[in-house]
Amino acid sequence: MHSPNPIHFSEPPSAVYLAGTRPKPSFTEEDLENAKREAYRRGSEDATKAMERQLLEQRSEVIHLQTQTFAALAAHHERLTQDLQGLIPELAIEAVQRILAATTFDRDLVLRIAHDMLSEVAPGKEQVEVRLAASDLELVAGYEEQFREKHPEISFCADSELRPGDCVVRSRFGTLDGRLSTKVRAVEGLLK
Repeated sequence: MHSPNPIHFSEPPSAVYLAGTRPKPSFTEEDLENAKREAYRRGSEDATKAMERQLLEQRSEVIHLQTQTFAALAAHHERLTQDLQGLIPELAIEAVQRILAATTFDRDLVLRIAHDMLSEVAPGKEQVEVRLAASDLELVAGYEEQFREKHPEISFCADSELRPGDCVVRSRFGTLDGRLSTKVRAVEGLLK
């Protein structure tokens, strides 16, 4: 058997490696510090990019939620507006009816109602008939003369179908319906 020849080195070896293996790299303290700084910088950049992505995603979600919320509020507002518009005529008519029910028709008010109705009839010598509720006719009895200047052939009569505040005027041009119920329906038609 043959013994291997000893190998002589000019300097003492710093490390010994087996054949076929790679030597482990050796780093200086400065190399390690530089590697730490580089790793920190990369980690910081990666974290910043990840946070920016998350913030963009969250901002996008918030904008989407805001848009949905505003759309829902607008739709709700539209429904409320439509509901309110539907209720206004009913409320207005109910208020008018309550006011009329509580109104006391005195002579001056009945005379004004008759005057308003007669203002729609052209003055002249044609026959004009003013129909009132019996209680209203009693209130204006004796005051017909103030209408004779424009309507010399005017006559006032009671109508059992009329209620206080109602007035119907008939002339050769037709009939003017001044009943309160007719006026309320006309207002209701305007509101709807």
